[in-house]
Amino acid sequence: MRSFTVVAVAVLAVFAVGEWAIAQETPVAQQPATAGPGAVAIPVIYVEAMRIQLDGKTQYAGNVKMEFKPQGQDAKLLSVDVIPKMKSDEIARDLYKQLTLAAGSNFKVKQSGDRITIEKASKKAPTFSLRITNQSVLGVSFLIDKD
Repeated sequence: MRSFTVVAVAVLAVFAVGEWAIAQETPVAQQPATAGPGAVAIPVIYVEAMRIQLDGKTQYAGNVKMEFKPQGQDAKLLSVDVIPKMKSDEIARDLYKQLTLAAGSNFKVKQSGDRITIEKASKKAPTFSLRITNQSVLGVSFLIDKD
């Protein structure tokens, strides 16, 4: 057991020295202004069609925030508040309303029960990205997938 602890500490020390060496070689101007040490930039993935599937019932009041971003345009933030015992199809209805307003005429947004689909309205419409930025909804799962 003691030899395992010594090996684990040695491995962690090697990683720490490696990170320190990389940080010393990276100029400060190239690091993002808002990112802290060790921050990872999440790539934005643009698609032509997407579906959102909700499942469950909320246990407490909460909120879900999303970011809808057409490629080459500014991101639009969406926010949906939920109350206790709210079903997934009711949350989907509120989210559908928000997405319809944010997407505009370049995109088709459809809702069927607890499922929402978003797709380009024409070939000239830009691709888009949708991601959850904050979620405090217990009891409901959100599946966002390429359609």
